[in-house]
Amino acid sequence: MGRRSYAIKNIVTMLSTYIVMTVLSFFVRAVFVRQLGSQYLGLNGVLSSMLSVLSISDLGMESVFAFLLYKPLANKDHIMIQNFVALFRKVYNLVGFFILVVGMTLIPFLPAIIGKQGERIPSVTLIYVILLINSSISYLFTYNRTILNASQKNYIITSVNFFLVSIINICQIICLVLFPSMIIYVSLFLISTVLTNIVLSRKVIKEYPFLSNLPSKPKITTSTKKVLIHNTIGGLSNKLGSIIVFASDNILLSIFVNLSMVGLYSNYTLVMNSITSLIQKTFGTLTASVGNLSVQEPERSLKIFDQLNFYIMSIIFFVSPQLLTLLRPLIVFWLGEHYVLSQYIVLLIVINFALQLSRTPSLIFIDAYGLQWIQKWKSVIESILNIVLSVIMLKYYHMGLLGILIGTIGSTLLFVLWYEPLIVTRYAFKLNLKSQIKYLGNMFLIRLWLIIPTIVSWIIIHFIKGKGIYFLIFLMIVNFIISMMLFLIIFGRNSDVKYLYQSLLNREKN
Repeated sequence: MGRRSYAIKNIVTMLSTYIVMTVLSFFVRAVFVRQLGSQYLGLNGVLSSMLSVLSISDLGMESVFAFLLYKPLANKDHIMIQNFVALFRKVYNLVGFFILVVGMTLIPFLPAIIGKQGERIPSVTLIYVILLINSSISYLFTYNRTILNASQKNYIITSVNFFLVSIINICQIICLVLFPSMIIYVSLFLISTVLTNIVLSRKVIKEYPFLSNLPSKPKITTSTKKVLIHNTIGGLSNKLGSIIVFASDNILLSIFVNLSMVGLYSNYTLVMNSITSLIQKTFGTLTASVGNLSVQEPERSLKIFDQLNFYIMSIIFFVSPQLLTLLRPLIVFWLGEHYVLSQYIVLLIVINFALQLSRTPSLIFIDAYGLQWIQKWKSVIESILNIVLSVIMLKYYHMGLLGILIGTIGSTLLFVLWYEPLIVTRYAFKLNLKSQIKYLGNMFLIRLWLIIPTIVSWIIIHFIKGKGIYFLIFLMIVNFIISMMLFLIIFGRNSDVKYLYQSLLNREKN
């Protein structure tokens, strides 16, 4: 199977399974809220964020390891692959043990993190320990799935996750209705993790039988060790920034506001993360293809980067207006009016969504080209900016959730939005300084067009009122028609749009 065929298969599998899993997760959340309430929802968000901070110990190594496997996979060098996978196994086992030990030492600090509301919830420590064990165990078999990612066989991981997670979600719904217990709820996560890892390990051995006997002492060359260490440090920096920027939101809200606000916000983040993850995972399946392209046809990479940026921007052009107008009525329909946040908060949530999603092409190429070391200070600067801005807004201006969102948006606009594509154009495509500035300028000019559908959507909000499923469908149709008209007016002559249109015509003829 060729690179294009693998990419298509990965994307189709991701799309078809993710939609079902997302619908199931929404059902689980609705039942969770009704059976346990917003405080338990907030507790779940805070504890999950704490464990995300702990997972920094994996050093962002999954993309680093995948990068190291591209060449030996292309050359079918089984000995080198065995040595790399044996090394990955050792590292991830240490990571899992580290998370468990450090996580246990944080137990005395739980009351200070979850606040007064959290102290009234029974069995908090037990719930945290179960989630901690779940996080720790997940690393014991992670080395197996790395080779599937690197060899463009993400569809295997996706299919296994879909089958097992769907069963666990159904079990969670049944248990929440019959036995409203968060302990049972999180225990099912643990069962899901163990089963998923066991099944994937067997799949890997079936696909790559030579991995059944790994060397106890992997032999890695000095030059490879240097690349591994450099990119690991870069991966650590990137992981650190991402976690501080996103996982710290719930922790800061819990400390400066309360658990209930964390619960309210988590409903919106579930919707946003579902959409963001769908898009990022769909495009993320191309990382191995881009890595393969960088080895075999590097001259085509810039064109592919251009296309990815335009496609992501087009998705944002259509999705952002829908979110701006539909988020609040969707929350009312899904959970009730008590879980609705102000439209100004929704506006900032959508702006943050657009900014984070626009980074996807650059992040794909950074991983595919192994540029983690080059951008090692990026996330440190990003995280410092985010924390400083967020704390100022929370402590001195008492802006609550608005302050958190302003901090995240501010750190993205001030630094990472231009720095990541700069790294790609300079080190992956090796453009000169003048060409880099011109390229980045064109990228930002194209993104400025996103302001137009945002303004139109804001106007629609103030003139069209209603509620219920039919109102949501009506709003969706109106938004789509307006967005399509604006898109054709602005980008109708774009070469990528013409290429897509021509491809569709040719497919219909065939």
